Amino acid sequence: MELALQLDALERALTRLAIRLVEEELPEEAHVDGGLCTVQGETLLYVSPSAPPWRRAEVLLDALRRLPHQSIWLPPEIRQLLSSEDFCGKPLRLLGLKNEEA
Repeated sequence: MELALQLDALERALTRLAIRLVEEELPEEAHVDGGLCTVQGETLLYVSPSAPPWRRAEVLLDALRRLPHQSIWLPPEIRQLLSSEDFCGKPLRLLGLKNEEA
């Protein structure tokens, strides 16, 4: 599955779970490209618009892992990534691309 399709599937899944995606730069001292938080009772997923696509996919996948996603439909490849224990920090597994920052 191509990166664009993976990102789309992840975004749709989060939307079905009533998670609002917010694209906003986070403070540099945070050293993160995004994450889940609750603001006034609403669960938001912040994602840095400057994050590379593979990193954005990691943030979305990590958020989805933390939520009750079992009852929604997901493409088999995404479901496999969700159950994989060795995903974290491995963009090769998610995207089939080399991590150019390493």
